[in-house]
Amino acid sequence: MMRKRGVVLTPPDFSGVDWKSRMTELGLNTLGLHSGGGANHDVLRLLGKTASEEFRRDFLAAGIECEYEVHAASSLLPECWFESHPEYFALCFREGERTAAANWCITNPDVPEILAANAGKLAEKLRSTTHRYYFWGADGRGAFCHCPECSKYTPSELNLLSVNAIADGVRRVDPLAEVACLAYVEYCEVPGRVEKRENVFLEFAPYVRCYHHALNDPECSVNRRFFKVFRELGSFFGMENTHILEYWLDSSLFSNYRKPAREPFVRPELLRRDLEAYVTAGVRNVSSFAVYMDGEYFAAYGSAALEEYAAALREFLPDDGE
Repeated sequence: MMRKRGVVLTPPDFSGVDWKSRMTELGLNTLGLHSGGGANHDVLRLLGKTASEEFRRDFLAAGIECEYEVHAASSLLPECWFESHPEYFALCFREGERTAAANWCITNPDVPEILAANAGKLAEKLRSTTHRYYFWGADGRGAFCHCPECSKYTPSELNLLSVNAIADGVRRVDPLAEVACLAYVEYCEVPGRVEKRENVFLEFAPYVRCYHHALNDPECSVNRRFFKVFRELGSFFGMENTHILEYWLDSSLFSNYRKPAREPFVRPELLRRDLEAYVTAGVRNVSSFAVYMDGEYFAAYGSAALEEYAAALREFLPDDGE
């Protein structure tokens, strides 16, 4: 199995940067394309040319795999269905009303097949060169349904029920497909009452962790919880196939999602300790968001953070035979 060393970017991050050349020079072998967070949106429109087969072929010719990591709720259950079928959509636990701004009611008997069918359609347009797919639900807290049936499940269990349906649909168009179950924000616990499909793997994204301490630092009250959950989830899903989606390079996060961009403050020694913890646990696939790292960013701050990150990945996740 290839060891994946990646970055996740949005289309604006290609402004003023030849990311293909830069990734090749630094030994980064996997590019994740992200359409952005926040409110539900048109994934394909925002991805633009990065969603094209030509774009994927160009990067693959340079030895760089292409995957898509997207909040795809609007593609999986289009908001235009809300007027005719509000029962397909999530019941918000605060307002007590259905909303098209969140996810779906996965316990509705029609919804799993709807998700499967639309996930297959999306996979046809966003072909992953690794056969690994990352089609997430809506961004933000409280995105899953709280109707009488759904409320019996934890958010992590509702998430996995949804991912299982998505995985079934993607397999119809890509027989080798594997689909990520994102552990993120409120979904960071083991989904104890739901079994995963055999082609579902864990994607661990510790979005609200502490970056002043290493993930496995026992003196950090925040990260102690995340490291415990990481190990528990790894036991449930299997660690070797797990994908880590970190934020070490995510200038957008460290800029509070406002420009001008700020430089991430993650220290090289913290990055190396995090990687050691992940790799020692059996992880082989690691990426970091690098959003806002466009030409303007590199002109202001240089490329030291990116180079340190790539060097650490090459050390901890070398190619087979190195």
